Amino acid sequence: MKKKLVATALIAVLCIALSAAVFTGCEQDKGKTYVSLDINPSVSLILDGNGAVLDVVAENEDAQVLLVDLTLEGKTLEEAVKLVAEASVECGFLSAENSVVDVSVVAENGKAKYESTILGEIERSFSAAATDGGFEIKLNGEGSYTLNRMLEYYKEKYPDNAAVQNMTPAKLDLVLSVTEKDGSISFEAAAQADISSLITMAETAYAEIEPYMTAAYNAAVTEAKLVYENAKAVAESAVWAAKYAQFMIEDLDLLAVNYGAVYAAYDVAAITLDYVLDKAEQAADATDAALAQVDTAKLAELLGVEESELKAAVADENGVITLGSIDAYVDRVVKNMTDEAQAAFDDSELKTYLNGLQAEAEEFVNSLPDEYSEKIYAAVEAMGQFGDSAMDFVRELGDLTVDDVRSIVTYFENERDEAMEQIRANLTSEQIAEIEQAVAALNDTLAQAESAFESAVNKAAEDAKAVLAAAKAELAEAHRLEITVD
Repeated sequence: MKKKLVATALIAVLCIALSAAVFTGCEQDKGKTYVSLDINPSVSLILDGNGAVLDVVAENEDAQVLLVDLTLEGKTLEEAVKLVAEASVECGFLSAENSVVDVSVVAENGKAKYESTILGEIERSFSAAATDGGFEIKLNGEGSYTLNRMLEYYKEKYPDNAAVQNMTPAKLDLVLSVTEKDGSISFEAAAQADISSLITMAETAYAEIEPYMTAAYNAAVTEAKLVYENAKAVAESAVWAAKYAQFMIEDLDLLAVNYGAVYAAYDVAAITLDYVLDKAEQAADATDAALAQVDTAKLAELLGVEESELKAAVADENGVITLGSIDAYVDRVVKNMTDEAQAAFDDSELKTYLNGLQAEAEEFVNSLPDEYSEKIYAAVEAMGQFGDSAMDFVRELGDLTVDDVRSIVTYFENERDEAMEQIRANLTSEQIAEIEQAVAALNDTLAQAESAFESAVNKAAEDAKAVLAAAKAELAEAHRLEITVD
């Protein structure tokens, strides 16, 4: 009897242990999560299955300033948010006048309970920082005003797209973060993707981004990259062209197409056009979709603010007004209204006006300045006899857009790869090995160019960090003086 009782007890213990293990495993396997914190600054985080920060990205320039000296990866969500919240208060981004934090949370497993837990952790961290600053914060888990406006905008723009029609503000936040970081993914394609796929896309994009990657940094790196990659491509491609021609002569196949030369032409053209694409996209990013006409008087009236206050907030030192600056200001005004004011706020005309500005901005971002079109035609003409079919492809596109340039780059890369396939099909393994050895021998020749490229990248990074750190220190000092005066 005693043995039976012992056995029964052991079975019970094992069952409890097994149940606990299964439960714990389920609790730990929450899947990855996307979290967006919008004060302005706007910061996005990817969490692993245990709630630790895998990746972080600054969504705007203010966030680059905020994150310049913060290390969030590897920390728990609460620890990471605490650092963001404290820095936001220190720099004056979060204050009694701007005390609402817009938050979006999308969990891979879609569990509402887990998402609620995350919101609780975020609120604790921000509340603690705000209390230290002498004010209270309010957490808005429904997404910012602009995010919800844009959701309506896209639903009107894509009435027949079921994925867009069923989209939540939180998913739209993730979709926009992904498409803005990876221009090769269209909005509609991202909208069709599930949360798990979108988070994977975000991880891939975020891995290539550092907080110090400002517009100035990206421009400097793009220039240095073109110099290095062109030098490398020209040298390596020349070897393939020369050696392929040599083998044709040796085989007395003098009338055959020199696929080595074809490969070289398309390789250099693809690199050059990729540079043009980078420059065009940087031009759009730098101006953040500069708007040609903004009726500031009307916008101020719709928001119920003074026009002078609005202009000071949305125009840069050169008087340029962007959609991003307007959206940030509108978010700040609306979210900091009293509950009574928000309830009485009729934003129908405001939304119509802002949607019109967004349509204008989207058209601008995808447009291609004439100077870049001219560079593309020049690059194709430089290909000589091999550029005839390429020129036909380019001309068929008509007035070029940024998307067209992507398709041209892809076309050139495909032609280059097909030429390489022909080379490998036409040559013996010994001949291929001889060419590859000759290409490898170029490493010493290219070492200086590679060293110059790395030096340029490192200098650009140090310069960008210094600028951001100085801006952060200046904000913190200004906020301290403001507190002292008050």
